[in-house]
Amino acid sequence: MDSQLITELTELLYRRRSALLESTMAETPETTTPEERESEIEESAQIDRITRLRHQLDERDQMMIRAVNAALNRVASGTYGLCKRCKEEIAPARLRVLPTATLCIDCAGAVERTRSLAGGENAERLCITYDDFDDGSYGEEDEA
Repeated sequence: MDSQLITELTELLYRRRSALLESTMAETPETTTPEERESEIEESAQIDRITRLRHQLDERDQMMIRAVNAALNRVASGTYGLCKRCKEEIAPARLRVLPTATLCIDCAGAVERTRSLAGGENAERLCITYDDFDDGSYGEEDEA
């Protein structure tokens, strides 16, 4: 995959993650005093603030942040842009629209058809390996 495209998509992923975090912070009123803000500079205060922020994110935003982080991990490991199922390159146009994609369009269609045929919760259990969230075992699962 073209390194310029990977750089472009990596920047897009960082912007999306920042936007999700900033929107949550904007919705949260700041109730700290100047003295408390000063103490937030310390590492323990920063960890506390991150923990509070995670609790304030709704489930959808948390899933999106996990997907973005997983995509950034794939960039770092050199596997970004490869289909998790067939190991072929994901089309650049698909990645521009859905930069967290882990499946090429053909495999995504196959997974969706499997979900439709299985229906409901069972479909999720059947296809969880190929979801948009990386479990850290990229390329280690069995071929479907």
